[in-house]
Amino acid sequence: MKELRQSQGLTYLNLMDPGSATIKRYGILNEAQGEIPHPTAVVIDKRGIVRFVRVDEDYKKRPTNGELLEAIRRFSPPTAP
Repeated sequence: MKELRQSQGLTYLNLMDPGSATIKRYGILNEAQGEIPHPTAVVIDKRGIVRFVRVDEDYKKRPTNGELLEAIRRFSPPTAP
């Protein structure tokens, strides 16, 4: 995520979940695989509104950088030149 943020000039926060407390609370813990969550991507705007959610069953599937950027661009105001 750090590389994506730097390469695209993004300023949003990325959060991690050591200990799996959040994935358990949101019900995305893949219990068949142990402490591995179902791959989940969530984009939340500055007002706390969830703008994009994707949960996959297969841990090998993830949204592409392009999919995430598209989700961000859908609600981000354009920046002045």
